[in-house]
Amino acid sequence: MATASPAADGGRGRPWEGGLVSWPPAPPLTLPWTWMGPSWGQHPGEIIEFPILKLNGRTMEIESTFHMYVQPVVHPQLTPFCTELTGIIQAMVDGQPSLQQVLERVDEWMAKEGLLDPNVKSIFVTCGDWDLKVMLPGQCQYLGLPVADYFKQWINLKKAYSFAMGCWPKNGLLDMNKGLSLQHIGRPHSGIDDCKNIANIMKTLAYQGFIFKQTSKPF
Repeated sequence: MATASPAADGGRGRPWEGGLVSWPPAPPLTLPWTWMGPSWGQHPGEIIEFPILKLNGRTMEIESTFHMYVQPVVHPQLTPFCTELTGIIQAMVDGQPSLQQVLERVDEWMAKEGLLDPNVKSIFVTCGDWDLKVMLPGQCQYLGLPVADYFKQWINLKKAYSFAMGCWPKNGLLDMNKGLSLQHIGRPHSGIDDCKNIANIMKTLAYQGFIFKQTSKPF
């Protein structure tokens, strides 16, 4: 489970904004969504893959995986650009659960893994703020769905990396892997592969002594 001694600082004596979290935090999350093309996509964008990895807070090893594809409902047909970017083809989302159903299953998985226990400290880790600051709450608002409290705080891995390494990863996971001499896992923009890369980067930074803290501000 994502439990360990709480962090006292941001790794080098300077706290992140947002408050105290467990060390190391988990689980990593990244949400691929529908795109139309270089014009920045369809409106509204819709989540089409929902992957989460649960990390052990002491070993930084993956303990459990949640992974589902999501049927888009506003624009059910994926565009060629979306498929080219994410590797997700139409057959992978056709007949899959809706976002509402997937979120219900996420909650069931979180409970089964003990992550809803008030005595267990955990937090989502994303590559950027977009997934949980904009994408998920925006689609939930559009569909009239509630957003669970555990989605309202997170660690932006880009900020954590920049604090630990002293430089901003302009190209996200690719730059972070390069900066840490790590091999990139899988396909860029694949949700489950992105999660694996996030976990690997977190593990490397943690083993170097970096202490993670929440970067999001309270809603």
